[in-house]
Amino acid sequence: MRQPLPVFLLAAALLGSAGARAAGDAPAAPQKSPLSAPGATPISPPLPIGVEADVYCTGWIEEPGTKYPATIFSAELIDSKQGFIEGDVVYLDAGTNQGLSAGQEFWIVRPERTVYRAGSDTSVLGRMLLTPGRVRILCAQESAAIGEIVLSCSDVNVGDDLLPFEPVPIPLVRRTAPLSSCDPLTGKVSGHIVDDFDTVTSIATNSVVFLDIGEDDGLMPGDFLSVYRVPSVDRDIRFLMEEVRKKTKAGESVRIMLGEAAILTTQKKTSVAIITSMRDMMYVGDRVEMK
Repeated sequence: MRQPLPVFLLAAALLGSAGARAAGDAPAAPQKSPLSAPGATPISPPLPIGVEADVYCTGWIEEPGTKYPATIFSAELIDSKQGFIEGDVVYLDAGTNQGLSAGQEFWIVRPERTVYRAGSDTSVLGRMLLTPGRVRILCAQESAAIGEIVLSCSDVNVGDDLLPFEPVPIPLVRRTAPLSSCDPLTGKVSGHIVDDFDTVTSIATNSVVFLDIGEDDGLMPGDFLSVYRVPSVDRDIRFLMEEVRKKTKAGESVRIMLGEAAILTTQKKTSVAIITSMRDMMYVGDRVEMK
């Protein structure tokens, strides 16, 4: 039997700041210092980050070696339609011999475009895995099963694969004050935006994006990250600035704060985040750092 996808790291309700991990007790008052981050103090009551569609319909970056326990090979209305939606019945190419049984639920997944590491056109991070819906097994035979689509985010197609499903709670967090360009780097985990769920329109507030950092880096659902960019230099004065940069390292210490993102779900090396605030345009390749 093929192995299922590693389960999402489920989010607990986070009632402290993004950096706090203690449950139940209010976070201790932050120590004041010249370098104290304003983001350490909550500025809102607990609020959900995103909606169900943000965690169930946006997919994730597939990890190498993912195995699928079953594939949709046909459907009840195959002769009259091509795409299938909630309520439609589909047929699967695996059954009790592969561990399927009535009542089980599965993600319907579809591997799509390749995602590359930030700044590279050749180093592959993984493949974008779309999640057009969810299916519940109605009955299973030895080598086949019948299922009903119980959630459709978009059309489900013959050839789509399945992965074991587990509920993913929406993170509950307290917002904190955003950092400014004058605040120093936190020194915490950092990475990049490597893809955008909606590739047709620009990244905006409430857009879902994909990052090249995840569970192995210590990220958890509900964590907040600052989104920023190192300022560029006008090409007409780039040569004149070269010696200045060598001496001052200005380009390494100054950053343009673009907004904030919050983690929705995590995989081992990647994560899915939602843009919670934006001061200026964001693009794939922009940097992120945990607050």
